[in-house]
Amino acid sequence: MGLPEERGRSGNGCGGREEAGARSRARSWSPPPELSRSAHVSSLQRYRELHRRSVEEPREFWGDIAKEFYWKTPCPGPFLKYNFDVTKGKIFIEWMKGATTNICYNVLDRIVHEKKLGDKIAFY
Repeated sequence: MGLPEERGRSGNGCGGREEAGARSRARSWSPPPELSRSAHVSSLQRYRELHRRSVEEPREFWGDIAKEFYWKTPCPGPFLKYNFDVTKGKIFIEWMKGATTNICYNVLDRIVHEKKLGDKIAFY
């Protein structure tokens, strides 16, 4: 089993109340090193790096993710278009408008045939 990591934080992470005077701590558990080495996101630090990039550079971040998929029709225009400012018009988000893919192919057939992982357990 992984090792606990404690961080000071308000609240105990469970939505419950702690006894008065007790210092509040959030606990998390690190996976065993052998599991971390083969994980898609190998550490909390790596997760935070990915999250930061997804917020600060969404076009580049999601563009890199999209490159990992099969696309029947690639995105013909801008990868990401959005407006969150009501003073500049209608609020909208458009991701890969005009692109088409086959999700079943991406999550099953491609993994079995192209990556040769048909003998591996996909999900417990």
